[in-house]
Amino acid sequence: MPTVTYEYAVIRVVPRVERQEFINVGILLSSQPRRFLQAALAPDWQRLQAFAPQLDRDLIKEHLALIPR
Repeated sequence: MPTVTYEYAVIRVVPRVERQEFINVGILLSSQPRRFLQAALAPDWQRLQAFAPQLDRDLIKEHLALIPR
C-alpha cells in the first residue's frame, strides 16, 4: 500500500502581534494525492474573550467563515 502524505496548518487568532501571543482556533488538512482539503474550526469564545477582551467577535467570525469556502 503506497504512503499518502498529509499536510496541515494551524489557524490562530493573534490579537496583538507584537506580544507574540495567540490562540489556536482550527486546522487545515490537505493531501494532494488524495485531492483532499478540509478545515475544522472550533474557537473557544470564552477563552478568547478572557485573553483579549478588545477583540471584535463578529469580525473574527466573518474571517473564520471564509476559510472553509
